[in-house]
Amino acid sequence: MRLGIFGGTFDPVHIGHLVAAQVSLEQAGLDKVLFMPAGVNPLKVGRSIREGKDRLAMVRLAIEGAPKFEACDWELTRPGPSFTVDTLEHFQQLYPQAELFLIIGADNLQILPKWRAVDRILEIATILAVTRPGFDLTTSAETVLALRTDLSDRVRYVDIPGLNISSTWIRERMLKNLSVEHLVPSKVIRYSKENSLYERIGD
Repeated sequence: MRLGIFGGTFDPVHIGHLVAAQVSLEQAGLDKVLFMPAGVNPLKVGRSIREGKDRLAMVRLAIEGAPKFEACDWELTRPGPSFTVDTLEHFQQLYPQAELFLIIGADNLQILPKWRAVDRILEIATILAVTRPGFDLTTSAETVLALRTDLSDRVRYVDIPGLNISSTWIRERMLKNLSVEHLVPSKVIRYSKENSLYERIGD
């Protein structure tokens, strides 16, 4: 089995995430993509995000009917910060015969050499680096390879032109009472409204 692991805050999940997962699945010949909402992200401590149960619920709603996509709560239910190396080691033990792929954005690709136990990460998984709003994939690749030329054998690039969408931008629109139709799955929009996850700013 070729298993993709797609971690992120998913606050909220949007069509950019879904397209990134689908194109990664196709280009790398994956059998399944696990969407992994982050628990305590050591790089985002102190930032206000929605509760894990809500972010997980939104992911589940977004991928309904997609048999090769699956939501996973492992990082949300384990104690302490979520380090990628721990997640990969867990799934390596869970699926010892699987070939693992880690789906990350170009922004994370730039700082990959600074991640905890990056050498161990590269032993376990192939990196699928995906186009990310505000980060040119080619520039990000050149940056990381200048720091670690040995990464070239373990990194593959997934270019998705034309999708300049981020969760930050989505949240800003929702806070300003602007429409996010066609940007976020309708079931996710409904869930966020019913649970008042993104309070609107008054006129």
